[in-house]
Amino acid sequence: MRVRRVILAAAWLVCGVAAAQVTALPAQVEDRDGRIAIEALVSHRVVAPGQTFDVALRVRLAEGWVWYSPRPGGGEVAPMPGDLRVQAGGLEVGPVRWPPHRPHEVLGQVNNSYEGTVVVYATLTVPADAAPGPREITLTPMGQICGEDLCVSLGMVRAAPPSAEWFDVISPPGPLQASVTVHVGESAAASEKNSDWTDELAQGLSHAVPADQLESVAGPGGAGGTVVGGLAGRSMVGGFVLALLAGLILNIMPCVLPVIPLKVLSIAQQAKESRRRFVVLGLAFAGGIVLFFVALAVVSGVLKSVQSAFQWGEHFQIPAFRIAMAMLMVALAVNLFGGFTVLAPRRAAEAHGQLEQGGSIWSAVGMGVLTAVLSTPCSFAILTAALVWAQAQSLWAGSMAMVLIGVGMAAPYAVLTAMPNLVRRLPRPGVWMEHFKQSMGFVLLLVAVWLIGTFSAEAYPFWLAGFAVVLAFCLWMWGSWVRYDAPLYKKTAVRTVAVFVAVSAGVFMLAPPRPLATHFEPYDQARIDQALRDGRLVLIDFTADWCVNCKAVEKRVYDNPEVAARLRSMNVLAIRGDITTADLPANAPLRDYNEAIPVTILLSSSVDEPIRLRGIFSKQDLFDALDKLTVARASRP
Repeated sequence: MRVRRVILAAAWLVCGVAAAQVTALPAQVEDRDGRIAIEALVSHRVVAPGQTFDVALRVRLAEGWVWYSPRPGGGEVAPMPGDLRVQAGGLEVGPVRWPPHRPHEVLGQVNNSYEGTVVVYATLTVPADAAPGPREITLTPMGQICGEDLCVSLGMVRAAPPSAEWFDVISPPGPLQASVTVHVGESAAASEKNSDWTDELAQGLSHAVPADQLESVAGPGGAGGTVVGGLAGRSMVGGFVLALLAGLILNIMPCVLPVIPLKVLSIAQQAKESRRRFVVLGLAFAGGIVLFFVALAVVSGVLKSVQSAFQWGEHFQIPAFRIAMAMLMVALAVNLFGGFTVLAPRRAAEAHGQLEQGGSIWSAVGMGVLTAVLSTPCSFAILTAALVWAQAQSLWAGSMAMVLIGVGMAAPYAVLTAMPNLVRRLPRPGVWMEHFKQSMGFVLLLVAVWLIGTFSAEAYPFWLAGFAVVLAFCLWMWGSWVRYDAPLYKKTAVRTVAVFVAVSAGVFMLAPPRPLATHFEPYDQARIDQALRDGRLVLIDFTADWCVNCKAVEKRVYDNPEVAARLRSMNVLAIRGDITTADLPANAPLRDYNEAIPVTILLSSSVDEPIRLRGIFSKQDLFDALDKLTVARASRP
């Protein structure tokens, strides 16, 4: 834990290495290395005694850099909260107001922050007895910006955050500041608006809130707008459950299941008749297996950091990546079919044998690690596929899934050392294990067919190819799962299952394609703008051919006749925001919304912020969002 805290501290607070060198400009400044640029803006150039007006600091962050929110959240190491210092030359300063923040992940810890361009506001009041003349207003952003494995503090930080007393905060030699001047006139008639204060700034001010209200505006969901909850959280839990099951499945592979009783017996011999020591050594052995998967999670995290320049799923927009993944799935399938074998290192086997002779806890841990290593001839394909899958998840989710696979593999050893009598009830090794392993090879071939199918707008031929894989599996099952001299009831049972699988897959996969119940138009910004001017609601479904969750939303929601009828009755313009490749026009607006697929955006001229339906959501979630827009449209004058 101490090491993790030190790593997080170093990543956030090595600030002096890249201290900001400020170029003095009257309204706009930026640091020497282009990480951050700031600009001071004011709503009025000339103000009168007693008048209230607004100032704003527009902050532009370089790509890959973030500025932490005034409410960044906690964690093992809390980043310095953002702030805005206003020096107003004798004018009264009201509360600073902030736009919604969004979660940002660094080293597995999520904190609230801002990316891209952000505008922070403050309201100023001219005292009633103010003398005429110029007033210089200086705006200083405070807190911390991070990016490119480096953090830089903004302003002159007086002390470290409360959760980080154990390290020093290093500040740049001087603060980054921007200034703007207003003139106090002799009367109210002297008030003069600033033409640089655009409608966009005024609209942003209407949605900004004091720092203590940020959570209620953005919450954990993200960057503004209304978020309607769907099934995303539950789908993540489902993914973790599948990871746990994958680990359990590893135990019934041909080179793992037969040795489980032998390992339990070896642990019992090391314990030397002591029941307590038997349980302790068994748990240590299981912990060693988990430790191996923790190492895989670290590898996954390193690979994830290599592709950190991509948003979620953007690597699937690269054709070469999808081709490589499809070929990898084919290679892994051949491995499961027995076409080639990945051998564990000979020295690992020798070390494993030596550790089995020991009796210490650390020997049991080492034996667990090497047992996981020596299982790779059977588990290579499954572990490689899991590692590839983890790259499509967030850092913490992918790492957690890898660890849960280890927990699943280690679970039987932990249970059997607690209840050794269960060893006799383990299924007997046999040909069935080889059949199971090869069955997993057909699953990987189906994944390869799906990846290749993402290159074509016409999906039906690839459904046919997928059925061909299923049919091959059923024919192999018919001919190989039972011996010619097997009892009739076994032949009948196996072949009945084979026929059932083939017929069921045929009904589902061979049916000619039909149009989706909901009619979508291709993305066209001019079409969207015109619909909003006409008072229509606009629904944009951001999706991609390679996005499995997007297909789930499509099947669950947009292929529902009730949904299609509701959208038609409300005259909703339904737009398909396809980002299958990086050159499609929907990519730019998706980045502007700062979202990742699958996401549905609902727009109306009656509301200032869109409604966002993230992840896998339900038909009712969509209906609730449409009802909310209908009420807003009816109540707006």
